[in-house]
Amino acid sequence: MLRWGAGRFVGYSLLLLAGGAVVLLMIVSAAFIFSSRSQLHGTESLRAARVDRLILEFISDLVDAETAQRGFIITSNEAYLEPYEKALTQFAKDVADLRLRAAEVDEGKAIAPEPVEELIRLGQEKMDLVGHNLAEFRAGNVDELRVVIASDQGRVLMDEIRGKAEAIREIAIAVRIARAAAMRETATMLRTMISLGVAMIVVLTAGATMIMIRHLRQIDEARQELIEINQELESRVRERTEAVMRTNDELQRYAYIVSHDLRAPLVNIMGFTSELESATERLTTYVRKTGEEANDPDQADALLAVDEDIPEALGFIRSSMKRMDSLINEILKLSRAGRRVLEPIPLDTQSLVSECIDSIRQRFAEAGAEVHIEGRLPDVVSDRSALQQVFTNLLDNATKYLKDGRPGQITVRGRLERGSAVFEVEDNGRGIAETDFERIFELFRRAGAQDKPGDGIGLAHTRMLARRLGGDVSVKSDGETGTTFIVTIARDLVLRMGRNEA
Repeated sequence: MLRWGAGRFVGYSLLLLAGGAVVLLMIVSAAFIFSSRSQLHGTESLRAARVDRLILEFISDLVDAETAQRGFIITSNEAYLEPYEKALTQFAKDVADLRLRAAEVDEGKAIAPEPVEELIRLGQEKMDLVGHNLAEFRAGNVDELRVVIASDQGRVLMDEIRGKAEAIREIAIAVRIARAAAMRETATMLRTMISLGVAMIVVLTAGATMIMIRHLRQIDEARQELIEINQELESRVRERTEAVMRTNDELQRYAYIVSHDLRAPLVNIMGFTSELESATERLTTYVRKTGEEANDPDQADALLAVDEDIPEALGFIRSSMKRMDSLINEILKLSRAGRRVLEPIPLDTQSLVSECIDSIRQRFAEAGAEVHIEGRLPDVVSDRSALQQVFTNLLDNATKYLKDGRPGQITVRGRLERGSAVFEVEDNGRGIAETDFERIFELFRRAGAQDKPGDGIGLAHTRMLARRLGGDVSVKSDGETGTTFIVTIARDLVLRMGRNEA
């Protein structure tokens, strides 16, 4: 259920994320488009305003020229001609700018060139008239000048210029107003788009928040359920562990009791065997004294029995008793090791393994094997006696099953993996078949050729110790070129025991 909910959460999240991305893309695109449009409208409005200003300056140049003319004619003072000279220069510049700027408005579609050229022509005619009047006044042709002034030619021409200029200005003003209105409309549309986008983002955010809250609620419910399951599982594991530990303790006590009880009859058997041997010696002496008739077959059978059969049977009984005594001792040792209280201390594993090697170095020399530690072994906090027994058993086992004719090589290496220490004892012996990987760890079970002494207890003891140290023992081999025993123990047995994991 949680996995399905998580899948839906991811799907909805991706959908909302995609929706948000689309909305943001729309807002950015609309902002770019409307901004471009607004910039275009602003540019066109600015161009129209510039044409309007140039027309006003155009008329102002004509008015300045005419005003300067009147002042000079009335006063004959050359100082009044200064505005006229400036107006002539500015008029030429304004004419050029007017032609250029009028053609730019709405790409030349708004203001036709003909009215502009007509306005310029009339303005030039007005300037020429002013210049002619000034020339006539300087030449002293006052009468002709009066006729020209009295004809109102200048006024009529100026009125016509103002009419033409006003028509062009109206077009420019209309363009400016239209572009300003378009700018306002564009701005309104942009605000609308942004508002809609923000509203959609708010809706998506609210939806995402609701989905997240719902998912978090599901996670919290699932976590609470998991906590309850874990608590129940821990309780069951604790109960099972306690039951296993009780069973294990009972088995160890049973093994101890059985082994101890077996020793009593074994001691009796050994005692009676000794008495039988003593009786056999007396019987042998007696038979030999009375066995003077060599041809008596009964006496010959009696001599054969006391010389061969009885000693052979007693020897078999004694060897069987020794083996049984050895097995009982091993079982007792295994039982004591299982019941011994562990004492974790910081250990220099490198030194500990070196001590194990030194303790059985004579065995390595007899087997013609070389042993070396590869790299630095990790230090641990563990029980020294148990760990020493583990390495000693594995090194002794590796020495026992080397392959004849192949120089023995035994390597010990180690590493850390999270909270565990992993050690490997590798040999190049005769190997172990895969079908026997678990069999060799069973009590009194051995694998392969039974040509080496042993009771089948060492590896079972090793696994039991490794498990008490918070780990286990496993084996890998190709069955021909060697064997590697892998020992895993707790890196810190104190910490593991504090969590009741060892």
